[in-house]
Amino acid sequence: MSIIYFFLIYNFYIFIVLISGFAFVKNIFKNENFSIGEIGLFGFVFIYFLTTLLHFFFAINLEISILFYIFLFFFFILNIKKFKILIFQEDKKYFFFIYILGFITACTSNLHDDWQLYQLPIVNVMQQYKIVFGLISLNDYFGQGHGFYELMSVFQLPIFNNTAIYLLPVIFTIFFSLHLVREFGESDNKVKLLIFFIICLILLRFSRSKEFGTDLPVISLLFLIQLYVLNYLKNPDKLHLYKIFIFFSFSVFLKLYAALAIFYLFIIFLSNNRQNLKEVLFINKKNIFILCLILISIMKNIIISGCLFYQLSNMCIDKKIADWSIGNVAANERHLFTTASARGWKAYVREEQPKSFVSASSYLKLSQKNYFKYLIHDKNFEKFLITIFICVLVIFLNYKFISKKKYKSINFRDFLILVFSFLPVLIWAYKIPNIRYGGYAYIPYFIFTILFIFFEIKNLNFKNLKIFLVICLTFFIYKNMLRIHDEILSNETKNYPFAEYKEKKSYSKKYDNFKINIPAEGLWCGNIAMLCASTDYLVHDVKVRKSYIFLSSEEENMIKFINRTAYYDTFEENDIIRK
Repeated sequence: MSIIYFFLIYNFYIFIVLISGFAFVKNIFKNENFSIGEIGLFGFVFIYFLTTLLHFFFAINLEISILFYIFLFFFFILNIKKFKILIFQEDKKYFFFIYILGFITACTSNLHDDWQLYQLPIVNVMQQYKIVFGLISLNDYFGQGHGFYELMSVFQLPIFNNTAIYLLPVIFTIFFSLHLVREFGESDNKVKLLIFFIICLILLRFSRSKEFGTDLPVISLLFLIQLYVLNYLKNPDKLHLYKIFIFFSFSVFLKLYAALAIFYLFIIFLSNNRQNLKEVLFINKKNIFILCLILISIMKNIIISGCLFYQLSNMCIDKKIADWSIGNVAANERHLFTTASARGWKAYVREEQPKSFVSASSYLKLSQKNYFKYLIHDKNFEKFLITIFICVLVIFLNYKFISKKKYKSINFRDFLILVFSFLPVLIWAYKIPNIRYGGYAYIPYFIFTILFIFFEIKNLNFKNLKIFLVICLTFFIYKNMLRIHDEILSNETKNYPFAEYKEKKSYSKKYDNFKINIPAEGLWCGNIAMLCASTDYLVHDVKVRKSYIFLSSEEENMIKFINRTAYYDTFEENDIIRK
């Protein structure tokens, strides 16, 4: 019976996201034509914007969620005829197939590894409290930018609570896939080949919903921006520009590594139609929305952490000015840890087996010129090779219809396109060379850009491509069916595939008239009632000013926690416990 309820919620969430997108498009873009996939993606943008804005004043509790659902239901009733037209214009065959694949992928009780660390706690704090100044004092992971989990907070349900919210990353991918199918039918051979690669990559690399997290939605947005840029170069349409700006802004506040896509924005300036670029600067609903989206996201970041972007160094307000800020000293310590992790810190410890604990700063110094030596031993390097292999294979399957262009030298415009496609790869390789931090999108796009500039694609070898697609689909379906079978056999509850959040013991630490919950074991709060801090030394003081909660921490204690979690992240490789 639980699988039926899960299926109904799956459809309900799709309905909510789609109606949200429809409301957004109708009011911001008016009569423009969009695919159902794009409308669904705009739905996520609108829900993020709305939850972020409301959270400044209210907790996103069950009452807010129900009011949100009711509003969308009435909007649907008033626009049901237009909605029917939208649905019927889609290819039913592909829609149903992707819809079924999505549900198969979503059926799992195996949660993401970080659900206790920050995913569920962020959802809980959104639902239980309005925005908290210095929320980062509870656990510095809370300040690292998790917009997708924030928008998930509005999808709570009576009785089921948050047990089905992990459907949302899958639903995002469904809408993205639907748009890819629509785009494939309307694009030239170059874009079709890129789309084919993206589809195969998702099927082969992201076959488990546990892997979706928030990285796949962001990677999907990067691919989407790339497709819009290619379309704009071919057909300079203002609509493409607005789509690029909206989805770029959204992606950056989901994951900061998406900011490297800013170099793709420079490519659009190479278009022959400069008038569009001037016109998009005029005051209109679209520009006002983009500006508001950026402003409220920046305000949210500053309130939560005291930083413009916590992941970057020296981007925080001094604690003497705002005591609820984490401060630059602690923020820079986390930046060192994040950089070292991305550059193969754990692989170094595993390979070299040093006799004492190797700190993040120590590793960065000793590996300054040879960190790639350790990256190739990292487990993520396999994923990098798989991505390159899929990319090369897709191109090779079509080699009969690919011929080198006859011009002797590259023109300046194409050279600049090549440069702006390479810069994201270069910065990624230097700063964050982990495939999940955008590498899935940046590297293949550069490879395809080289292909598009130096070679002609006269046609597509649909026979070879279809055979490979069938292999990818078979792998995807088989792996998911096998996983579902194993999960059902090992599941001890009757609620499969709803999430089972294990209860954790906790105790409370009092601050005047306020209390903070602390996990009795381990560092992570999981489903403990908010406000919950990872350890009892993190929160130094709690104040309430005009109904807003202000948390503050001491820099030395926050640095102690960051170093402790640095060890926690590498404990399998280190043999010295850092106290």
